[in-house]
Order: sequence, then structure tokens, then C-alpha cells
Amino acid sequence: MMTKPSGPLCNLDCKYCFYLEKERLYPGTTDWGMSDEVLESFIRQHIEAHAQLPVVSFAWQGGEPTLRGVEFFERVVALQQQYAEGREIENAIQTNGILIDDECRTFLAEHKFLVGLSIDGPEALHDRYRVDRGGQPTFRDVMRALELLKKHKVAFNTLTVVNQENVKHPLEVYRFLRETGSGFIQFIPVVERAAEVPSPIGRIAWLFR
Repeated sequence: MMTKPSGPLCNLDCKYCFYLEKERLYPGTTDWGMSDEVLESFIRQHIEAHAQLPVVSFAWQGGEPTLRGVEFFERVVALQQQYAEGREIENAIQTNGILIDDECRTFLAEHKFLVGLSIDGPEALHDRYRVDRGGQPTFRDVMRALELLKKHKVAFNTLTVVNQENVKHPLEVYRFLRETGSGFIQFIPVVERAAEVPSPIGRIAWLFR
């Protein structure tokens, strides 16, 4: 189960992203943050649903989950401890890394979060599509975050979106990811299936062909 505490909100504007527009499915919604009441109910029910297991895993995704700030995840950890009843809790977070700073990496290290860092390959390939809201490249910010994670021994892996540019350079991308120190490399093609009955909402991303 993947939990999206920020809904579709993100601080990037990746050119291949078909998820940001999902907010159009909920017209009039302005507050996408998960409330404290929903968060507590979710954590309690998720732990109860795994009552027979010694380890309960949580996966935090987005949009961009770090938009909620460290305070939100401090609340997450406190609630998990409240309802764990002796079970071990594991947390993983998928992030673009832009908001990872000293405070954030300290929290991630202290609470042993596994960080999935989104990076599409070397600088030119990454920056082809992964840009911020102003259209500026993000590679150097992601690499800064990666170095912070490595320096403070935060466990991390990488998630690479396979698109029409980096798919032409498989060995270059693979070797780069290995050089970052990523011990587990994930790939996901940027494809959204076309519905049998076309929807007026959203475009279909067919960058991977």
C-alpha cells in the first residue's frame, strides 16, 4: 500500500508527468494535505490489518511527500509507536530529493527511513524532463540530496523513469546509477494506458515507445 500525504501536489513540473493533473478530478479542492484524523485512523487500521506479522511496512509517496515537512513525519512516527504494540515498524519514502536538508536527513537517519530517490540518469538525461516549477534543471539539487544521504548513512535506492531520451542510453544510465552507490535500482516506464472510452480529463503520456 502506498500512502500519498500530499495528494498530487509536487514542487517539480516534470515534462512527462501525468499525475499532477489528477487534481482536476476533484474540482474545488484546495487542501490536499492528509488531516491528523485521517492519518491516525490510517496508521491504526494499517497496523491492525497486519496483526499477524512481526513487521509492518509503510510506504509514503506523492506527488512529493516531503512537502508535508519533518513535523508531519514526526507525527507519523509517534502514532506508529502508539499503535505498534510491540511490532517492528518500517518506513520508506519516495522523493525527488529537492527538500532534503540537514533537518530532514537527521530525521530520516534517526528513524531509519528507506529513501527512494528519483533520478533519471546523468545530468543531461535527468534534466531533459525533470525540471522545477520555473522550468529550471534539478540534477544538481538531487545529487546534493544524494550526497547528504550517503554522508549520514541513510539507506537509499534509486527510481528511474524510462523515457524516450534515456531509453537510448541504457548502459550510460545503468553505470551512472551504480556509481551513485545505489544498491537497488528500480525502473518504471512513463506510460499511462489509454481508456477504452476516452476521458475529457487529462492527457495520455506516450513518451515511452
